[in-house]
Amino acid sequence: MRKNFLEIQNVTFAASDKNKVNNVTFSIEKEGEIVCLLGPSGIGKTTILRTIAGLEEIQSGKIILKNKVLSSNKLHMEPEKRNIALSFQENCLFPHYNVIDNIKFGADRNKKKKFNYSVYDLINLLHLEKIQLKYPHEISAGEAQRVSLARSLISKPDLLLLDEPFSNIDQSLKEELQLKIKKILNEINISTIIVTHDSYEAFYMGNKCGIILNQTLKQFDVPYNIYHYPNSIEVVNFL
Repeated sequence: MRKNFLEIQNVTFAASDKNKVNNVTFSIEKEGEIVCLLGPSGIGKTTILRTIAGLEEIQSGKIILKNKVLSSNKLHMEPEKRNIALSFQENCLFPHYNVIDNIKFGADRNKKKKFNYSVYDLINLLHLEKIQLKYPHEISAGEAQRVSLARSLISKPDLLLLDEPFSNIDQSLKEELQLKIKKILNEINISTIIVTHDSYEAFYMGNKCGIILNQTLKQFDVPYNIYHYPNSIEVVNFL
């Protein structure tokens, strides 16, 4: 029987009683697929990413990546052993490194794995040329997000987790970056989970999308089916 690349099996993701998503099941079938988790702010989407990355433990269910159990009620693999990169919505750059050194730190994580882009390729693609020698406190929130994204990409993870990756970026640049990032992810075949509250972004970026409402994964399907065949009034009202 063919195994899925990533399996989330009946997992309750919880940071608190209010911030949790119950009994979640979904999968990434093939390496390189992009899944977008869509829902309103504050519903627990970031908690899902933090848990998959190993920053939170689970009480029930299983998280399996490449046929290896990462989390269950009996086992918790440390974050540094998972080869998963998480790019946070807020600035999580090293304050004592400038932009280029922050990105190079990602490149040092997985030197054995082949990667089609150099540090300087990503700097150019993400329009970071003018700030590459600046420090995190000297750049904007949108610029910090792009630096974090470049650092995560170049670390060559098995799984890339992106938390609202375009939320602080100007609309004029956002569409260009979405196009470029999708192209890069497809080229280098990195499986990715993106959380967002923007349905246009989710439907454009994702091979599959999950709709999270009222602490539940309401629908998980290809974007076309979610848009044209929503499975509940809740999903219709949200979209």
